[in-house]
Amino acid sequence: MNIKLLISILALVSAHFSVVSHAQKLDLDNEADQKILAESFIINFNEAIPISAIRASDISEKVAYQIADLYVAELIKQEGEVAGYKIGTFAKGEYDNGPINGLAGPVTAVMFSKGIHNSGAHISVDCCNMSFVEADFAAEVKSDAINNAETDLEILAALSGFRPFIEMPDIIQPSDGDSNVGGIATNYDVRNAIIGDLIESRATPEWIEKLNNFSFQMTNENGEILAEGSITDAYEPIYRVRHLRDQLLKRGRPLQEGDLLSLGNMGAIRPLKPNLYMDAAIRPIFRGNIATVSYIGLDPKGPAKVSVVIDRTPD
Repeated sequence: MNIKLLISILALVSAHFSVVSHAQKLDLDNEADQKILAESFIINFNEAIPISAIRASDISEKVAYQIADLYVAELIKQEGEVAGYKIGTFAKGEYDNGPINGLAGPVTAVMFSKGIHNSGAHISVDCCNMSFVEADFAAEVKSDAINNAETDLEILAALSGFRPFIEMPDIIQPSDGDSNVGGIATNYDVRNAIIGDLIESRATPEWIEKLNNFSFQMTNENGEILAEGSITDAYEPIYRVRHLRDQLLKRGRPLQEGDLLSLGNMGAIRPLKPNLYMDAAIRPIFRGNIATVSYIGLDPKGPAKVSVVIDRTPD
């Protein structure tokens, strides 16, 4: 093995275990210790190595968001200003009758300007601890009126429209010790996102109907269909916008003009590499060079698309 490569690997392992042992000694109800842990996550983020496991019983949802806000403050220093937010997967009505598994609502996280890339962007296959191409969908905020909007049409009126959106997160929780609170504390894996052109929407019942019924396909550079489906089987976009807005207001983060809102996986995830996080029989590895997600039946001009180029290290 190349000596320089071996030294780099040993340095990463040493940094990882140093952070692990340090984190285990912290009192995470104490703000000073929360800050120490949040700052340590920057090492994991930059070096693409897993954190020490945060179990569901280790911290509360409230403490997890306190750590997340401190971590976000550190990420802003290197990843740029807040560009938007994402919401975790949840079923319609899941939290209507109270907390589920210790959470009062769906998970939210912050996205940053340096992690938002235009369609056609290049992302290295070695970018992350564990990343994947996800067929996502995003709304774009037109005005802060969205913070007080009540009806679906009022919410839609406060949006500029929607964007084709590929999320490429980086899971830095360990594969054998992940939890919802760990996901919250580590900003729910935010790393990279690729956006397509804005599809302008109008506040009409017809647009609500379109948003709830379009279909999608994920293809490679040869046009092979890797996955396809309908938003109907995933979620109602305005419902997701509403819940993301509500959760962010609870965090003291009102929406602003230009914010991107990642609404979640529509039904296609393809990991970049073999991994211990996902069953390859269910979520096969993406082995191509270009992944494209097409949105069909939404834009009056025709299918809208977003693509990402995966840069691979020559053998």
